[in-house]
Amino acid sequence: MQQYVDLLIDALLDEGFTVDEAQRLIQLQQEYEERKATEETNHHRFVRWLVEHGGLVSGSSV
Repeated sequence: MQQYVDLLIDALLDEGFTVDEAQRLIQLQQEYEERKATEETNHHRFVRWLVEHGGLVSGSSV
């Protein structure tokens, strides 16, 4: 993983970012991906709850 981060930093340095800026961008990307995964998980839980409680019929078309 560290090698991947180092490659990302090198690529961002080549684009004119400072080391601090590159590290912050990578951190923001990781936080975004974690948040997105959590949102999808919450969304799937909610849809499953709807199906289980009759609020949404599995396989139905609207």
